[in-house]
Amino acid sequence: MTQAADSLSALSGAQVRRMIQGAAGWVALHREALNQINVFPVPDGDTGANLGRTLAAASQAVEEADADASAHEIAAAAASAALLGGRGSSGVIGAQWLRGFASGLDSDGGASLAAAFAAAAAAARNAVAEPRDGTMISVASDTASAVESAQGNPAQQMQIAVDAAYESVEYTPEQNPVLKDAGVVDAGARGLEFMLRGMAGALAGEPIPDVPAELGAIDPGWLARRLDSDGDFNGFCTELVVAGVEDIDGLREILAGDDETVMLAPDGDDLRIHIHTVEPADTYAAADRAGRIRVFRAVDMRAQAARTHESQSDPAVVAVAQGSGFVRVFTELGAAAIVSGGAADNPSVEMLFSAAESVKGRDVIVLPNSHNVTPAAERAGELAAAADEPQRLHVIHNDSQAEGVAALTALIGGVPVADVVSEMQEAMQAVRIGRVTLAARTLEGDTPITEGQPFAMLDGEIVGAGSDIDDVARSLAIRMAESLSGASLFTLYFGADVSEERADSMAEAIESETGLEVDLVGGGQPHYPWLLALE
Repeated sequence: MTQAADSLSALSGAQVRRMIQGAAGWVALHREALNQINVFPVPDGDTGANLGRTLAAASQAVEEADADASAHEIAAAAASAALLGGRGSSGVIGAQWLRGFASGLDSDGGASLAAAFAAAAAAARNAVAEPRDGTMISVASDTASAVESAQGNPAQQMQIAVDAAYESVEYTPEQNPVLKDAGVVDAGARGLEFMLRGMAGALAGEPIPDVPAELGAIDPGWLARRLDSDGDFNGFCTELVVAGVEDIDGLREILAGDDETVMLAPDGDDLRIHIHTVEPADTYAAADRAGRIRVFRAVDMRAQAARTHESQSDPAVVAVAQGSGFVRVFTELGAAAIVSGGAADNPSVEMLFSAAESVKGRDVIVLPNSHNVTPAAERAGELAAAADEPQRLHVIHNDSQAEGVAALTALIGGVPVADVVSEMQEAMQAVRIGRVTLAARTLEGDTPITEGQPFAMLDGEIVGAGSDIDDVARSLAIRMAESLSGASLFTLYFGADVSEERADSMAEAIESETGLEVDLVGGGQPHYPWLLALE
């Protein structure tokens, strides 16, 4: 331990900055090792990745913070970035731990580490609706108890916290039978221990090790039994950031139901939600009613777990979606991950890259479902190819969610990925896509349109306009039916602002005027009251 560390009496902003960076470095070093021992609540191999991404966001935030910022300001910046950039249950709990840690530091850095650790433990526990022993929660509590009575300067107290964390982690198999059966400790708990090791090392001036520690592996027999079990971890790991939620307790009650894991973590105007559910579309709909969805991601846990531990696997599909109805359609058709975004709400490169990384496997097919999303998907593919565990992202160029549905219906397994992509592209080309919306601005051309006027597009080309949006939609349907001989089925997706009664009337009108069957689907999409697919 350095002399500089020995002489400390209160933490400075510069020291907390190094501590956050040290935590991120330690977890990043052990990312894959943590993934390989992750079994609770499901063996989906994502704890290291999730906690690593969370701390990477925190580290980036403190790097960009003012050089003269206080310890409290640095820690608060780290916590806020971690909450927004967090992934998975480990990421949410880790972000909340940082949030509590920050709240325990006075604005001048004068508060004791004991107060910071106590607040961190409380914040971590409050993030989980049903806290469980043998997890990060236990480690947070045990380290807070150890530091409460610790003597010495902050560097010495941090080492006491590290020692307590190690003992707590080693005891997790006694607290959780799942861990004992699998032959491992809790991955999230070990991740929090590594956070503390990184913080303590940075405070003491010690470098991050070059080689990760050996953490062991899941018992293969236990894993095979778990993957073969029915209903053991069906559902989607679903994450959201929702702005402007006024009734958090009410939303918590709606989401809780019978789900195993529900976490709600507020940060200013944003609310971070993490939930395991078999119906991510219902979660999307509830959040959409409660506030404004900024981030939505849902990953199929069973597929994720299986692909984590299989050397060969079929390509997974990541679909970009807007509207709870489309979330439901894409998940029912077999998409391994859903990312929110589309018209006027493009997902970031990081969101797409992270989703592809989460579904695991060598090959991932991405359905952008909007030409505005395609460039971000292509950039995500470049990042995935250069990652430590490289992936090949096959981006299908399409421009609507209806096209994405057509492509996903053609998804097949057991064949080379190039053949899968080819089949999906052919399926899209066999379907005609119509869209009806309101003009955002006045347009000149063969079909002049004034701002706010309803108009129709067929396969991306403007084909008509009118004064009544429903009349425009009916005219479009007739045009589509006349353009495709041998067609037998319309799929009519109605948008977020269209009532079921109005949608029923539209479906009846199209059936009457075209003689074709209409399959009515509540897509819930914004901006486009009517989407039509003809096949």
